[in-house]
Amino acid sequence: MNGIMTLARKEVKTAFRDYIFLIVTGLFVLLSVISVYIGSSTKNAELQAYQDIVQLLKSQGATSLPVPPAIYPLSVLSNIVSYVSMIGAVVAIFLGFESFSGERNNGTLKLIAVRPVYRDQIVTGKLLGGGMVIGVLLGIILIFNLVLFVFVSGLTPGINEIIRLLSFFLLAFVYMMVFYTATMYVSIRTNDSAFGFMLMMIIWVTISFLLPQLADSQRSFAYALNATAQTVTQVPSDTVVSKMIELFSPAAQFRSIGKDLLQVIPETSNIGLVELLLKQTGAIIEILMPGLAMLLLSYKAAQKEEVI
Repeated sequence: MNGIMTLARKEVKTAFRDYIFLIVTGLFVLLSVISVYIGSSTKNAELQAYQDIVQLLKSQGATSLPVPPAIYPLSVLSNIVSYVSMIGAVVAIFLGFESFSGERNNGTLKLIAVRPVYRDQIVTGKLLGGGMVIGVLLGIILIFNLVLFVFVSGLTPGINEIIRLLSFFLLAFVYMMVFYTATMYVSIRTNDSAFGFMLMMIIWVTISFLLPQLADSQRSFAYALNATAQTVTQVPSDTVVSKMIELFSPAAQFRSIGKDLLQVIPETSNIGLVELLLKQTGAIIEILMPGLAMLLLSYKAAQKEEVI
């Protein structure tokens, strides 16, 4: 156990000494903070537009006024779903890439292997260390978002909103760890660090952009007229093909659950957390399965002499 904790602490120290990782991480934190301002500005604009329309109708002597738009507190943070699914995944890839490839290139992996530590403990230590780094990073973002959420929006989240927000960040942790374990496995299996990194970036682009866009192209769309604002809105509807495509994209599943948790979807904004999670059980499993599979493969691959 001492060996595992030593390796974990080493991973944490190495991560926070890597300037490239710190730059990417800083960008991630900055964008997540900006997302609060963007979300708050968007909601304020919606309310202002409604108030302008009401004033116009009153000045025209109208007696029937439109229903005010429903504003759910956590929807102000909705942009963070996209930032975690894209930039959070890149942060996890950078972190996982250094777990074996970086140490192999530096020659320190052989030094670790000759010490009295089992190879599965090396994987466990690196997994624990990566989890600590990702956990600290998400904890910092959570604190920043909560403080700015109250300061910028002027809203105070209730216990239900706080539980939803904590659940989202727990989901974000699991999602980023999926990319970390996948990158760790690629790092173990390949001696060509450039090839391994490019492979993971191709996987990231496919999961985060290509498959979701392909699924969108297979959805059917209806059109809804907003009589008050005089606008036409597209209302997407899933098809069998779009659902099948999304099965292969943890990013699409993460966005679906994240939007529900952060009250972006009005239909699920008021339901209980347990009911919401039961509704998204399939999507949660689809996020977990690749990470567990990559973790098991990492333990298996680490037992081979040539990978060290």
